[in-house]
Amino acid sequence: MSGGTNSQNHVQEGLKLRDGQGTAFYEFMAIADPKAFKVKYRQTLNQLAIDGPTALRIVAEANHAFSLNMQLFQELEGNLIQSLGKLLFSRLTHRSLGKTNALPA
Repeated sequence: MSGGTNSQNHVQEGLKLRDGQGTAFYEFMAIADPKAFKVKYRQTLNQLAIDGPTALRIVAEANHAFSLNMQLFQELEGNLIQSLGKLLFSRLTHRSLGKTNALPA
C-alpha cells in the first residue's frame, strides 16, 4: 500500500491510461483508513509465529516484488524519456507558424 498512489500515477502516465483504467491493483476501496490498516497489518505480522526459513521466504518474496516494481518503473522511465525526446525534437523542428526543416547535424 505504501507508495501505491505514486505507483498508480507513474503507471498511468507512463502507459498513457485513462483515470482508473488498468490500475485497479493500486486501489484499496474497501479500506476506509489506510494508515490504521497499515498499523494493524504490521501488528498482526509481528505477532505471527514464523520460523526462520519461513521468514526468509517472506523476505525473499518481498524483495522479488520490490525488484519487479523497480523494473516496471525503469521501463516506464525509458518510455517517458523517449516520449520527452520526441516532444523536444518535434518542438525543435516545428514552429507555431509552420514547419521548418530540421537543423543539419
